Amino acid sequence: REPQLGLYGAFGYDLALQFEPIDLRPDRGSEGQRDLVLYLPDEIFVHDVVACESWVVAYEFSIGEVSTTALAREPASSSHTPRAPTQARDHAKGEFAKAVDRAKEEFRVGNLFEVVLSQKFVDECCAQPSEIFVTLRERNPAPYGFLINLGEAEFLVGASPEMFVRVEPEPHAGLRVETCPISGTIRRGRDALEDAANIKTILSDPKEESELTMCTDVDRNDKSRICEPGSVRVIGRRQIEMYSRLIHTVDHVEGILREGFDALDAFLCHMWAVTVTGAPKLWAMRFVERMERSHRAWYGGAIGFAGFDGRINTGLTLRTVHVRDGNVAVRAGATLLYDSQPAAEEAETELKASAMRDAVAAASSARSAREAAATMPMAPSAPRA
Repeated sequence: REPQLGLYGAFGYDLALQFEPIDLRPDRGSEGQRDLVLYLPDEIFVHDVVACESWVVAYEFSIGEVSTTALAREPASSSHTPRAPTQARDHAKGEFAKAVDRAKEEFRVGNLFEVVLSQKFVDECCAQPSEIFVTLRERNPAPYGFLINLGEAEFLVGASPEMFVRVEPEPHAGLRVETCPISGTIRRGRDALEDAANIKTILSDPKEESELTMCTDVDRNDKSRICEPGSVRVIGRRQIEMYSRLIHTVDHVEGILREGFDALDAFLCHMWAVTVTGAPKLWAMRFVERMERSHRAWYGGAIGFAGFDGRINTGLTLRTVHVRDGNVAVRAGATLLYDSQPAAEEAETELKASAMRDAVAAASSARSAREAAATMPMAPSAPRA
């Protein structure tokens, strides 16, 4: 079996709407938005970060008398042409806080226990997606770093901290499914001492603990539908993960798939993670559809790999720059509970988006500086004595 052979790409948030009974807003503006883009690559550059080894895998494919052998491998060119956005964000300042108040009304009457609302920020950027990716890798490395050319001058550039679903064979047990729900956020400190103080604060905050507990409970329920009885367990509880500007608390949940279920069943069973929707999941997704000012596109979906050997490895599409129609968009959300503070939740979305937006600005500034230097006339050399 070839461990790298499979489908690579992106799964949009709206893919779930093909399976769930959710009424869509007529003005959601999702025309032309694709739900799924997957590639079957014929050449893969593999880098093992643990073993510090790299290699190239190349394939030829054939069906009957049709073969890829001797076909040209020149990729079609695709680039980003910047233009000024018509709207800097889809919520005016303070409007997101009002949406939080509306969510709290749903909590009071028992329709929702938790919900994740998001807002979108749009910027102009002259840098190419590859340059944004390099800047993002330097500033905000994450477990799921990616640059995906979706075609049609559309790109995803991201540094996602959260695994969505991973399925791999477990010796003598079957297929092991695991997830790492993230919920609970606090700002990074100015130094190690302030980081330690902030970690103590988040670990002692009952609201932050409730957020993650509820997410993990729903995640365990998702697994129980397809896993062996008694195999679903939390193997890591409120673990600390630190990123360029944020500190998160994370749980780690696993289970063993029952006979008759495979990796795609596990993927569909978790669609989409409670950490980007809420609980009860279906009611939360309906509330998101009613309240958010623009469609999510790729945000809250997944990126990753579905292998032909039965494995799958995907990350949630978070902390992602969506390049399309000459603009770059960043979306960020907040997990809302009954005791959420509206202004604080709005500020949290702005903080989460700031790391991506600053990376975009830095990449754009660096490109402008290079272009200015390239056009600068050379100073005449001094005459020799």
